[in-house]
Amino acid sequence: MRRLVLLVALLMVPAGFSARADDAVVRVAGVAVPASESPGQAAQRLAETYLQETITIGGIGATQTRTRASLGGKVDLELLERWIREARDPDSRLREASSLPIDLRLPVLLDPEAPRGWLTELKARRDRAAHDATLDPETGEVVAELAGVAVDVWATLDRLDAALRDGTDRVEIVVRTTEARRTAAQLHAADVRTVLGTFETPYNGSGEAAERTHNLRVAAAKIDGLVLLPGEEFDFNDVVGERSLANGFKPAPVIAGGELVDGVGGGACQIAGTLHAAAYFAGLEIVERSPHSRPSSYIKLGLDAAVSYPNLTFRFRNNRDFPILVRLVVQGGWVRGELRGAERTERVAFIRRIDEVAPFDEREQNDSRLPSGVRVLSQRGVPGFSLTTFRLLTDVRTRQSRRQRSESSYPPTTQIWRVGTGPAAAAGYEPPSGDTHGEYTADSYLVTTQGPDVEGTPTIRRAGRTGTRGWTAREGMPQPD
Repeated sequence: MRRLVLLVALLMVPAGFSARADDAVVRVAGVAVPASESPGQAAQRLAETYLQETITIGGIGATQTRTRASLGGKVDLELLERWIREARDPDSRLREASSLPIDLRLPVLLDPEAPRGWLTELKARRDRAAHDATLDPETGEVVAELAGVAVDVWATLDRLDAALRDGTDRVEIVVRTTEARRTAAQLHAADVRTVLGTFETPYNGSGEAAERTHNLRVAAAKIDGLVLLPGEEFDFNDVVGERSLANGFKPAPVIAGGELVDGVGGGACQIAGTLHAAAYFAGLEIVERSPHSRPSSYIKLGLDAAVSYPNLTFRFRNNRDFPILVRLVVQGGWVRGELRGAERTERVAFIRRIDEVAPFDEREQNDSRLPSGVRVLSQRGVPGFSLTTFRLLTDVRTRQSRRQRSESSYPPTTQIWRVGTGPAAAAGYEPPSGDTHGEYTADSYLVTTQGPDVEGTPTIRRAGRTGTRGWTAREGMPQPD
């Protein structure tokens, strides 16, 4: 049975070769092997000729021509020489079962490493993700969708392998397409001229915060221009993706365990918080939102939104019957979030009440990098807060109102001093500045409103116990020296 399989394999002739009239006993891929030529010489000659012939590679808008050798084609010379020798042997089983001349195939192999390199480069140049149709953030005009394209390296290698074996002279690159989820037809009648809700938060635009500013812009760019159809949900982590170097983010301070530490993607929470506040004042359904482990200086207590890929995200839903355009712009020291749609009919009030305050602790940690006896404030303490918030939504046409209640807790942030254990300070030594944040204050009662019948974002404040400078000292909490 094994000899029968071998006989069938030997007699296969690839396409693309024409036999020449010859009295030779053996032909390989339709090419006669002169009786005067040794099996080794014939195998070498036939392999070189075959591998220098070309294959045209087509697909994705361009063609190129390459030799079979450059595409990874190889001929098993030892096997081919043995086949020729056996075909010439009058006593071989092959001669007994065949009529003359005996036609043999070329034992062609594919070395995938040769074509894999340029196929991978081609994939890097030509692949593109599908882009949904959207609206131009500035003009509101529809930007058409774009299908995704991906070169399938492995399927193309399979086609190339088959072409080398059967002698065909053209191979088409295998390309997979991915259709966009949203088409221009779905957005053609979208009206996004009305601001439903907006919010701004400040950022430090100086050079010392360049990495954080970079992260703000990267995250905002991934969101700006997004369109949510009725019923669709926005998920921050799904849209922005992993906060990693590969995804465009840089190392900048992040909050971890209540402390500021270096981490990739610092600043993403400010984008999430700004967008949360804009969605909040737009009256949209807040599906998931978590407070930070410490209050944020850039946004009002209770309006922040902590995010951490992949486990902690911020989500809201378009609960209107028209599309909503999401805008996020980082410019001039301000992050501006904005939700736009067809009409705004609700006045939205954010009402916050601080219910409890928890004092912060203080601790020291030795630092051999500082001279002996030097103390530097590494992290200023922040009290903990428990608060209740109410969202009051009033339809300005019917004057009917509805109220939504929620609670948030912020644990206290420990005040940390670094204490030097190194050699004595040299003459003229100046210690590092350490944490320069001021005392955290928050109005005990706050009401902020937006709506179609309200100009701007008016705010009513009652400082109360926690809203004036020096309140932590008055309550006996540790103070910076």
